[in-house]
Amino acid sequence: MILDGTLNTLLAVQMCVLGPRLILSVREYHAKLVAGSDADTSMNSIVFQEHVHISTSSNV
Repeated sequence: MILDGTLNTLLAVQMCVLGPRLILSVREYHAKLVAGSDADTSMNSIVFQEHVHISTSSNV
């Protein structure tokens, strides 16, 4: 009974400690991956080019 209670406590601590650490490590890995890739910067420039407003004459 004592071992069962200890196991339940350790499982709760594991979820509260290791879960957020896993999320943070995945975010850090993704940030490093995005920072090192050239494809992401070219995609950003494409997105910015789409939003360029071209002025047209009013008699069209």
